[in-house]
Amino acid sequence: MKKNRCVSLPHNIGKSSLLAGIAVVGINSHMVSAEEGRSSGSFLLEEVRVTAQKREESAQDVGIAISSFSGDQLRKLGVDDSTDVAAFTPGVSLSGSFAGQQKQYSIRGVTQNDFNDHVESPNAVYIDEGYVAFQQGSIFATFDVARVEVLKGPQGTLFGRNATGGLVHFISNKPTEEFEGYLDIKVGDYNERRLEAAVSGPMTNSILYRVSGFVSKHDGYLENDYPNKTYVKDTNNSAPALSNGPGLAGAGDDLGGDKSWAIRTQLAIDIDDRSNLLLSGFYSESDQSTGPYQSTPTIAELDANGNTLNTYRISPTETREAFGPGGVPVDIFFDGDNDATRPAGRDAYGYLDPDGNDFKTSSDFAFDDVNTYETFGGTVNYSVELNDGMTFTSITDFKNHEKFTTLDLEAGPQNQFTWFGEADIDSVTQEFRLSGEANNMRWVTGFYYLDIDALSIAGFSALTTSSSGFPANFDNPRVSDLKTTSYSLFGQIEFDISDSLKLVTGIRNTEESKDYVFDWYFGSNNDPLAWDIPSGDGIVHIEDDGDENLWTGKIQLDWQVADNVLVYTGFNRGVKAGSFNSGDQTLTLDTVSYDKEVLHAYEIGFKSDLMDGKVRFNGAVYYYDYQDYQAARWTGLGNIITNNDSTVTGAEFELNTSPIENVDIMLTAAYIDANVEDLDLIGDGSILIDVKPTFSPDTTVSAFVRYTFPEVIDGDLALQVSSSYQSSVFSNLSNFDSTKFDSWIVTNIRASWEGHDGVWALDLFVDNVFDERYNVIGFDLSTVCGCSEEAQGKPRWAGASVRYNF
Repeated sequence: MKKNRCVSLPHNIGKSSLLAGIAVVGINSHMVSAEEGRSSGSFLLEEVRVTAQKREESAQDVGIAISSFSGDQLRKLGVDDSTDVAAFTPGVSLSGSFAGQQKQYSIRGVTQNDFNDHVESPNAVYIDEGYVAFQQGSIFATFDVARVEVLKGPQGTLFGRNATGGLVHFISNKPTEEFEGYLDIKVGDYNERRLEAAVSGPMTNSILYRVSGFVSKHDGYLENDYPNKTYVKDTNNSAPALSNGPGLAGAGDDLGGDKSWAIRTQLAIDIDDRSNLLLSGFYSESDQSTGPYQSTPTIAELDANGNTLNTYRISPTETREAFGPGGVPVDIFFDGDNDATRPAGRDAYGYLDPDGNDFKTSSDFAFDDVNTYETFGGTVNYSVELNDGMTFTSITDFKNHEKFTTLDLEAGPQNQFTWFGEADIDSVTQEFRLSGEANNMRWVTGFYYLDIDALSIAGFSALTTSSSGFPANFDNPRVSDLKTTSYSLFGQIEFDISDSLKLVTGIRNTEESKDYVFDWYFGSNNDPLAWDIPSGDGIVHIEDDGDENLWTGKIQLDWQVADNVLVYTGFNRGVKAGSFNSGDQTLTLDTVSYDKEVLHAYEIGFKSDLMDGKVRFNGAVYYYDYQDYQAARWTGLGNIITNNDSTVTGAEFELNTSPIENVDIMLTAAYIDANVEDLDLIGDGSILIDVKPTFSPDTTVSAFVRYTFPEVIDGDLALQVSSSYQSSVFSNLSNFDSTKFDSWIVTNIRASWEGHDGVWALDLFVDNVFDERYNVIGFDLSTVCGCSEEAQGKPRWAGASVRYNF
């Protein structure tokens, strides 16, 4: 029997862990094409086939809140990076670190903003059924992609890694039986250059191949004027003089630049009429600038014992370093003045960003290519059709991810601290799956194995000429070595109660073990500090381990009210295993570990195709009872995760329509009311507060309108505009005033021409057309430098691309 292999994967504009995903493989090679055209001709109303339940079916027939996009839709929407899909997906937002070079998904208020690489995200990312084990692997280039599926709500039954919040699955284009390929060239602002290509076809009658890849670069968009320093120093203040020149060769480069490339190769082998094998391997690299943060002055409010109660953005007349009860100034910085004052309206060292959150800064530790990410791996996907309609599938996946990252901690010209991070992570997964159907029942069962070896290092350091008050060449690495082994058995059954009513039940049981070693070094090569730590390189050493039995499950009813209307309701239990902190010297055996989190999700949703296929309207309402939520909080120079109960109530809607010929409209909206209970603000149980989870906006709205002019120079010309709105968010779980980011609206415009023969395509675009300034990532350093580092979304960015298909 013939097998049609077609699918696709990711595109890079240069991001991080990136390419995390660039291609892996997976997906049964007998999968059909990702889309089938609707009679209306609307590209938004194309039928996207998904594998959310481990078999191919229309997304509209699956009782799961899914936002799915085909590769053609992604191109027309202007999606370049994996995280761009969040703009068109209700209930999904982004968090991250390193000024957005590393990002992760927040789904329906379920998030965890711990940047340490040994920590897994509660929202799983898959590429061709291969799990991305490192949480910053959410961001990579979406090149040669067939489709993406965003599944919201716990997905612990059928997918190999339990995900309490949901998952995002990227599926790549697969080898084809006919020779084909494409070449895509893109140019844009900031000297952007990008080349993407793919070629696919038969090697023999039974072996097909596909090779795809890209290379891209763009310069920095954050202009760095160091060492010219356009800011004004308050010479009447006794803060130490700022350095007059770069401390290292290359310091002073512009920030935000990227150079990346990746390649993926695939072989699809028809072993016989019943079985096939898909082999895939990939490699990717990305060189990026120091994290493009900017500085904003902030001030800490302290209690009588020096604990931080709140932090604020300061007024132009503020001169206190920090303040205690009654507003009394407090001296907290190593700035040499001992008078608890700062230059008015500036950080502790007299710096004020030259233009606020516009794209000019002065950073003494800025390099245009120092942050590096390397990812490689491969997948073996074997499938065989057995007797009685059963199918056996084996998926073996391996990935390695290495990174080295740095940033200027205070994001200014003062030679104070730098922050660094390194990681070396290996993951191996093996899944065996058996599926089948009989009369009024469909089922799938299987076994899943996961092994992760994650070595990560993070901390701050002071250079030779640092004014931090620490010794020269001071280092503070926190070394985390976590080994995770997980085994699970799973199964799901769909039973047709009647022609219109279906019962879905599933369960997964997991045995998981972790072995953890944490070392905290505090000192320098020349003059080690000894804060109650042994002399020499001071060290805190902790070893811990844990074994857990975890279970997830679901029970749901799907009611086909009419041919084109599905209503579903159910209960879903999601679980994420406990793990270990890698904060600072305060860690002990009592505080290093945290418990598993359990999410009980209750949901009612509907899916509908109305008005003869001209309107698709989907929606859902839900309530989450979140027990022992793993709450990650930045504490000044490290993250700490604690267990806190949480509740989430929300609603979301998606409307796709083609009301008249040649017009496409998409509207999405989501409301989330998420609360984390009894956060221990200062660590002694005396102040418990309810807070909002990080990077979880109450409201998100997106709108997309496209009009196509047919028969323009032997093709179709389309003009489109899209806008995304996000309400305010907090960048830190403490919900301090200074960590609140304002709401924003970003609008993109695009003009596209495609030839009728499908050979040539041309796009002209302007992203962020109104040049909106908005914060996306931030860290509160009010007690470190009297400032916070904040990163902004990219500025207005214009460009063009041309695509040739053959």
